[in-house]
Amino acid sequence: MKLILLENIYNLGDLGDTVNVKPGFGRNYLLPRGKAIPATPANLEKFEQRREELQRQADEKRAQAQSRAEAVDAIGQLEFKVAVSPEGRLYGSINPHEVADKLNELGVVVEKAEVDMPEGPIREPGQYQANLILHADVQTTIALSVVNADDTAAAQAETSEAPQASPD
Repeated sequence: MKLILLENIYNLGDLGDTVNVKPGFGRNYLLPRGKAIPATPANLEKFEQRREELQRQADEKRAQAQSRAEAVDAIGQLEFKVAVSPEGRLYGSINPHEVADKLNELGVVVEKAEVDMPEGPIREPGQYQANLILHADVQTTIALSVVNADDTAAAQAETSEAPQASPD
């Protein structure tokens, strides 16, 4: 299926490119979301008339994505305190949805689809990286720290219960 892209699409093409995609991808994703139009002579002519407007919109989206990337970089690291089984595995997992929710709580608007976790869902405590693809031209990474909620609670209890040195 030949389509004209109306915006930059990660790993596919840039604004104005004519691309061949599988029919399902075109019909079910690109066309309904307004990211592309069929590559017909009439549509090519309409696109050329609107090119400047579409380019301006694309530049605005890129600028917004860049500011979101700077906000994510300012956060640096997300910490997840979770329950861990005696075998050392999480009850459940940390997936892109939880990462997006945590960033949204911190004031950075991120969609679940923009979070790429190359290692898949996190199922054990440790240090991880998640890629954020905020725009076709704007990507960043964020560090994820997954810790046992019981360990942190126990450590806090020990420090608060530690005997104070008496002033004798």
